[in-house]
Amino acid sequence: MNKLAKSSIAVTAGIALLMGGAGTLAYWNDTIDAGTTGSISAGNLSLSNATAGTWTDQNGTTIDIATFRVVPGDVLTYKTTVDVAAIGDNLTGTIGIGTASIAPATASAADVELAALLTDSASFNVNGFAVNTFTATGTPQAVNVTVTITWPSGTPAADNLAKLGSVSLADFAITATQA
Repeated sequence: MNKLAKSSIAVTAGIALLMGGAGTLAYWNDTIDAGTTGSISAGNLSLSNATAGTWTDQNGTTIDIATFRVVPGDVLTYKTTVDVAAIGDNLTGTIGIGTASIAPATASAADVELAALLTDSASFNVNGFAVNTFTATGTPQAVNVTVTITWPSGTPAADNLAKLGSVSLADFAITATQA
């Protein structure tokens, strides 16, 4: 038998011995109780209406939003008080209006333009401050919400596109979202 054949047999036998012994290696391990006996509880974020909202125009006059005819320069204000149940150790959030709150009544160009103008101008005021944030207190809290919608008096070209337009407030909604 030549040297190459003998070497090959020796290497193969060595590998076989090493492979067979690999299954006998043991690992030490242990477990200890961490000693915690608590539980995790989830917080909550919910809104409920405390008062019926009212709409006013820039003159402070209460209006019926269903029959009011808005013109460039008008400022419409919606005021309500909502109860915010924000319970969570690190919970903060924002208050706003839902994405479909100011929607074109139809797909007409005038309705789409008016909805865009009014949606872009919407602003929020929470508890008298020009912010829309809140922090959890652990108990439900009454929050005064003011939504202001302005038809900015812009260029006649933009205003004329919205002339005779109509928007739907059927899905007008106050939202609370975790920040």
